[in-house]
Amino acid sequence: MSKRFSLCGWLSPLAFCLLISPASAAERLAAQCNSCHGQGGISTTSHLPSIAGLNFRYFYKVMQDYRKDRRPSTVMGRIAKGYKSGQLQRLALHYGRQAWAGHVIAGADGEQVAQGAQLHEDLCAECHEQGGRYQDKDTPPLAGQARGYLLAQMQAYRRAAADLPQPALMQERLERLS
Repeated sequence: MSKRFSLCGWLSPLAFCLLISPASAAERLAAQCNSCHGQGGISTTSHLPSIAGLNFRYFYKVMQDYRKDRRPSTVMGRIAKGYKSGQLQRLALHYGRQAWAGHVIAGADGEQVAQGAQLHEDLCAECHEQGGRYQDKDTPPLAGQARGYLLAQMQAYRRAAADLPQPALMQERLERLS
């Protein structure tokens, strides 16, 4: 009788571990990301990007680039090195399954919004289609992304063209911006 209870006591933790789904493992990993990138991966700050709803291939490539020091960063390179490829894949799928939301800027100045829309149409819409919401493995969404983050990224792309190469069209368009 005591052997049976002893065996059940040993199997209970094993059974519990087997019941944990990959989704909950991804959710546990994502909780670490959410502490900076916002609840559910939707940023509420101006300098950190929203990651919820990013194309999973784009997300995975960016994280691997951070991890392998192919993408400059202040913090993300160190963070990405702490993950294995499989964990990054789970995170990419977790965030990629979500709908892109970004965040809405409350009280945005109508004139600035119109100027931004015109800049987008003139310089960005050829690749960043659907009003900046289009995305694929090479093209992230712009609409709804944190303003400070977008500005910092465009400045980094202009400064570090050799370190962070962009398609020729994007490089040319960035040079036209002041």
